[in-house]
Amino acid sequence: ATINLLVFLFVTTGLIYALQVDHNPAIRNYADALYFTVTTLTTTGFGDITLTGTTGRLLSVGVMIFGVTLFLRLAQVLFRPPKVRYECPECGLSLHDADAVHCKHCGATIHIRTEGSV
Repeated sequence: ATINLLVFLFVTTGLIYALQVDHNPAIRNYADALYFTVTTLTTTGFGDITLTGTTGRLLSVGVMIFGVTLFLRLAQVLFRPPKVRYECPECGLSLHDADAVHCKHCGATIHIRTEGSV
């Protein structure tokens, strides 16, 4: 998820820089474009740098939508319950919830060893 965030940041920053450097006096260098991207992505939006024109506004909307989507995906990854590697003898599914008694794919009984197992 961290790699996705960094790739998104740098690709979006490059796109903002390329499309706005000649049309927007507030975007003078890559750092200005990165600053705009991060303040938009984090919804801080100080307002000291804004994108101009229809292309700039559409680009801002895209950054906001993709940023929220990326944030939700990151939150999902962080708060998803951990999975345990145990191959189901019936269907071969290899990832199960830690407290699973049955395979979610085929319903077969599975015996995942835990710290409480004897």
